[in-house]
Amino acid sequence: MSFELNQEGEELLHKIRDFFERTNIENELLESNSEKFPWHIRQEAGKLNLIGLDVNKADGGMGVSALTMGYIYHECGKISVNTRELFGAGHGRLIAQYGSPEQKKKYLPPLLKGDLLVGVGLTEPDCGSDLAATETTAERVGSNYILRGIKQWVSRVEESGIFIVFAQTKPGSGVKGLTPFIVEMDNPNIEKFLIEPMGMKGWSYGGFKLHDVVIPVENRLGEEGEGFKIFNEHFTYWRVLMGIICLGAAQKAIEQAIEYAQNRFAFGGPIGRFQSVMHKISDHATLIEAARLLCFKALDLIDKGKPDVKESAMAKWLGTTVAYHAIDDAMQIHGARGYVREYGLEQRLRDVRGLMIADGTTDTLKSLIGRELLGKEIYNHMLGRVREPKSVNV
Repeated sequence: MSFELNQEGEELLHKIRDFFERTNIENELLESNSEKFPWHIRQEAGKLNLIGLDVNKADGGMGVSALTMGYIYHECGKISVNTRELFGAGHGRLIAQYGSPEQKKKYLPPLLKGDLLVGVGLTEPDCGSDLAATETTAERVGSNYILRGIKQWVSRVEESGIFIVFAQTKPGSGVKGLTPFIVEMDNPNIEKFLIEPMGMKGWSYGGFKLHDVVIPVENRLGEEGEGFKIFNEHFTYWRVLMGIICLGAAQKAIEQAIEYAQNRFAFGGPIGRFQSVMHKISDHATLIEAARLLCFKALDLIDKGKPDVKESAMAKWLGTTVAYHAIDDAMQIHGARGYVREYGLEQRLRDVRGLMIADGTTDTLKSLIGRELLGKEIYNHMLGRVREPKSVNV
């Protein structure tokens, strides 16, 4: 099993590295007090068609493989986790994959140019991983839907021109009534609010209230009740990218730790000679490599038309967890220097910590893995949906 890039992929990765060097985005983010991602950098990426990387060529993109996107996101992580909206369509891929010809014609061109950002509205004040408990509703009235509810704990609130909002078209039916809608965020009946997060400050964070927001039927994404299917397919891909972008951040942190351990002298020699330092670096270099290969495997399965929820969940869970502990130990190796902004380690730690929650918490992902390994009956029992399973004598 090989996960090497082909020549086209290598050339694209070289182009990405050149882009980072030319725009000096790493230093710009490090020196920013707000940690906000500069919008003009995204527009520059759009001019080079780098936002359309994972959009089909027929829709104006480049149609690169999921595996190639994994390599690119790993490179992004070395710069900053906040570059996750720089290359590729992001959640705009929902429109590219599931949108009607009319929806694609309207929204994909500005998205690919870097003029439009797409957010996703899933989480609510009382609903996160349990999508069956979604309270936002979409009532069909003639040729329109009226959306009512609150989305909270979501990213890109201010920057996104549209949100893919998941709402109930059949209240009380659980995930069977979940339906996504394209909602234009300049609607006067949408009330936005901001929340200050610990990390991942490159994009605004908070939520919005939908006060009888009227949207046309044409803005429904897919058919009524297809939301859960669309969610699973999209996030099987997106979660792996989030895992591998964190591993890129960890890789950069360990590279910093190696350089520091080689050049920081204490007690008559470089601190890298101490096993307490050497073993930390060895442990994390090994774990990062293992987690990265798991991410590549999950992306390769997607390319082969065999997306696997279990592999995706494993990749994000292991990727984010390995990355967090690697960066934490890199900070420890740096001592007091690791605790200040100048070295960028504390920001990497805060950002990666956020992705242990966002897009599927570590605990939720472990439950998904357990469902695939132990079976849906036991998983449903965990959720209180079925009676006690029959015991089996062994």
